[in-house]
Amino acid sequence: MKTQEKELDVKALCSRKLLDLLKNDEWDSARERRKIETELIARQHYLEQMEALSGKKRVLAPSTATRH
Repeated sequence: MKTQEKELDVKALCSRKLLDLLKNDEWDSARERRKIETELIARQHYLEQMEALSGKKRVLAPSTATRH
């Protein structure tokens, strides 16, 4: 019998949980990782923390936002 994989529902999770999943490499595929990143970017939450992760693992493209 073939088991079905559960797809991650990023809309159902809070931003902190999504960031934790990203930080702890708790995603199953590159597609799932991109879904988490996209959802956090859309919510505009934890962008600085995500940028810090991108330096470590190159998770995200560099931010185009300027800081004042």
